[in-house]
Amino acid sequence: MGLKELLLRLKETPLFGKRPSETKAPALTGVEQLDLIDRSQLSIFFEKDPLVALYEVAMDRTQAPADSFFKRCRFFSLAELCEFALSKNEPGDIVECGCWRGHSAYMISTLASKYGFRGAFHIFDSFEGLSELSEEDRSQRFNLNTQEVAEQAKWFACPEDIVKANLSGFPFVKTYKGWVPDRFAEVADKRFSFVHIDLDLYKPIMDSIHFFYPRMVKGGIIVFDDYGSARFPGAKVAIDEAINKYSPTFFFRHPTGGAFLIV
Repeated sequence: MGLKELLLRLKETPLFGKRPSETKAPALTGVEQLDLIDRSQLSIFFEKDPLVALYEVAMDRTQAPADSFFKRCRFFSLAELCEFALSKNEPGDIVECGCWRGHSAYMISTLASKYGFRGAFHIFDSFEGLSELSEEDRSQRFNLNTQEVAEQAKWFACPEDIVKANLSGFPFVKTYKGWVPDRFAEVADKRFSFVHIDLDLYKPIMDSIHFFYPRMVKGGIIVFDDYGSARFPGAKVAIDEAINKYSPTFFFRHPTGGAFLIV
């Protein structure tokens, strides 16, 4: 996909396009725009690292829409952390909270197969979009009205059967349809080595951390997709509160968005 086609596609997408109620951000300089767009300045994109190639395969298999540079960086980090966790061959299952079309789940599943993963990959999602916003989710950068909030929530809806079809080649995948944390009790007796939380909003993220953190194996990794997002500020609030409560061994936040911790 060419740059012009990508920009047009993003402009026409309700989630990413400018909204009347969006607070105007300072204009970017030419150099800043180049740094944002020219991915080939980075060797992993220029030389097409295997994890970048896996990202593209997953995009195709799940019919996922185009991502920004920042999102692509988060996908790469997610895959690299997952591969590291799998390479240690630690006991424990894998979890994803919030899967949309199954793009990241496809990448995780492919890596799990590569490393001979023998556990289960549990995927929790409403498959109906986002839940209701809390006060912590109100964004100064994206001050959405009631209709825009509803449109944003629907954008992330994807029927469960589509996700199952996208992940049909991986027999260890189990999906749990329902609002977080309604079905967590079904895995309360499990231990986990890798958890990916991509729920956007304060309450479901907080509920997920409180449930899974105490059940992580020592050295287990939890990855957060939305940390630092101006669109979803509640994610950072929830994660910061959890960090203060649990004091993990290591916590890292990416300047391009997202974060992870090691238990």
